[in-house]
Amino acid sequence: MGSFLHARRLFCLTSFSILLALLVACGTRGETAVSATATSLPATFTPLPSPTPPLQPTTAVSQAATPEPSEAAAGVAVEEAILISQPGPGSRIVNGPLQVMGVADPTFEQNLVIRLLLADGTELAVTPTTIQAELGNRGPFAVEIPFTVTDEQQAFVQVYATSARDGGITHLASVGLTLADSGEEQIVLVEPHAERIQISQPALGDTISGGTVTVAGEALASFEQTLVVELLDEAGEVLSSQPIIVAAPDLGQPGLFSIELSYEVAGSMSGRVVVHDPSPAFGGDVHLASVEVTLAP
Repeated sequence: MGSFLHARRLFCLTSFSILLALLVACGTRGETAVSATATSLPATFTPLPSPTPPLQPTTAVSQAATPEPSEAAAGVAVEEAILISQPGPGSRIVNGPLQVMGVADPTFEQNLVIRLLLADGTELAVTPTTIQAELGNRGPFAVEIPFTVTDEQQAFVQVYATSARDGGITHLASVGLTLADSGEEQIVLVEPHAERIQISQPALGDTISGGTVTVAGEALASFEQTLVVELLDEAGEVLSSQPIIVAAPDLGQPGLFSIELSYEVAGSMSGRVVVHDPSPAFGGDVHLASVEVTLAP
């Protein structure tokens, strides 16, 4: 599996501009910049695909509608667990601070982490924040991240939650944007939308036994329709990991996935099923969703 991911990441980096241009064509229709004067994004900008169109301010020009999700998605859709409403994909931000806003499902002690990365994976900033709601409730979050760049660069904002048990990431969302040292800002806003990776099997709290687990659901994958599915033990160690291709009708559209993973454990323990959407840029994840389960021999 390690050689598979290493080869894939080498391929991804060498074909970065072509692949992300395809993602823009498929996934960012309907985005509208909010600025005093319309400014075109630089030709090299390649934001992450956006599953839904942004909010339409009263001053915005009407854009083509984003394709409707499949009937299967419509039947089981739940709102994005960590929704980054600002900045949206395609935003252009001039030297800090960067304001990150959104809404999230409850997490351990309502904690979140926000990270700003360049497209090569260089970490510019990381800061904790909390969901502004009572424990156990979904609520808003907002934080300002100072940054400075000396030229125009592509970057990612990631917002994620971690496990109280093993410290691993349990859910992660991200957007692609441009950081600049001068010029006009463009702030894209994003509407609420369906969870990008929905795991329908196993369900939260299920007990898995017999040495195999079927992982199924629906997802929007950002690169070659590929996801990586993992099964982790109670310490967060990987018991099994496999790539899978989402059965989507076209790039930039959600599709179904299903895979069977084998595992071995000596006794009953907590575990986690994790579905990753790997980034074609920096080797990390564009999106991640997970389900806590109990593992048995």
